[in-house]
Amino acid sequence: MADAPLVRGLPPGPPFRLLQMVRYLRDPYTTLRGYARRYGDLFTVRTARLSVMTGRPELVRQIITAPVDQYGVNLDPGPARVLGMNGTTRLAGRALRRERRLLVPHFQGETLNAMGGVMREAALDAFGGMPQGESFLVREKAVAVALDVILRTVFGADTPESMQAFRSAISAFSEGYGKPSFLLLAAMRFDNDNLPPYRRFGAARRRLEDLLQEAIVRARADGAQGASVLSRIVAARHEDGSPMSDAAIRDNMITTLIAGHETSVVSLSWGLYWLHREPRCLGALLDELAPLGPDADPMAWARLPLLDAVVRESLRLWPVATDINRVLARPMELGGYELPAGTNVAASSAILHYDPDLYPDGDAFRPERFLERRFGPHEFLPFGGGERMCPGSHLSTFEMKVVLATLLTRYRYTLLDRGPLKVKRMGGMMTPSTGVRLRLDGPRR
Repeated sequence: MADAPLVRGLPPGPPFRLLQMVRYLRDPYTTLRGYARRYGDLFTVRTARLSVMTGRPELVRQIITAPVDQYGVNLDPGPARVLGMNGTTRLAGRALRRERRLLVPHFQGETLNAMGGVMREAALDAFGGMPQGESFLVREKAVAVALDVILRTVFGADTPESMQAFRSAISAFSEGYGKPSFLLLAAMRFDNDNLPPYRRFGAARRRLEDLLQEAIVRARADGAQGASVLSRIVAARHEDGSPMSDAAIRDNMITTLIAGHETSVVSLSWGLYWLHREPRCLGALLDELAPLGPDADPMAWARLPLLDAVVRESLRLWPVATDINRVLARPMELGGYELPAGTNVAASSAILHYDPDLYPDGDAFRPERFLERRFGPHEFLPFGGGERMCPGSHLSTFEMKVVLATLLTRYRYTLLDRGPLKVKRMGGMMTPSTGVRLRLDGPRR
């Protein structure tokens, strides 16, 4: 039987594209899964851009393993304002590979080993010192931890003054691109520097760039032996002996800040929520952590299988990146359609992570599923996939493991949020609506 002929053009999808965009910005998880149930494996939807969307594993595999010259650069004005014009987000093909070879290794391996102690200290500084019986928002504490870690280990901020300057600049930057007015203007592709949300955000980004440039100058003085990731990136060289430009370093550090900082905050909030909502899972994890004790080598914690599964399951249920997008530089055959160059194709983790064939009972928090089988990169993609996978993915998961282990081996908590949590957009990403409320019950004995 002959193969069905390819359909030229875009697959069907929901009408009323402005409404689609509003729904997506409000709750991408429910919106995208609802459209997948209605329209099937491949559909066209208006999110922040018009996209051909899929969560089907074999189609996701095709998207993330496509040849290096299949994709171009996303030229939408919104991402350019946030991420800049000089980082890896503005590269494609072999130029992207070349720059990532200089960037990615500094967020893996031995670099993480050196960060473990800082992560434990940051967790104890943020969550420790509270009186027994006090309630708190996990998100607020997690923001302090994530900022402390990234400023000290990645940016090399090593004085109270530089830490405070960065905190203030990052707060204004995150608040600026997370405002609904900014997001709506960006999604509608308005690009005018005089619009108030863009004008305020531009000032915040320039302040952050100035601080990063000062950090680059310090890192250059420290040389390759500097303790920060930034020092190593500044000292790194391409095969031809050339360094990464300062402008590219600044933009890549901002991308790392967004991907690493926000992902860590959201993932830690969900992890503590689910563990205290599911006492069975918390008890099993405590049993695994107990033999190592509260002062264990962080790398030993990172190797624990159930702790790894807890982190992965938290990322599966509420992936911070709900869809990864690629712009076609040349036509592509996908799911029976011949898509023209210039089309935006998207692989949705919000759909994929609930595929009943991969994840039975997908709404349930069941870390054991990651002990029972291994999932391929086209089946589990909380940090994206392929050539544009988040450089800080190892850093983010390692941080979550260290912080969870630090807190759970020392303290007992009670979850104050009852029932399922809703999500809301904050700082440009989706987060638990309440911030996750816990009460400190005392030390763990």
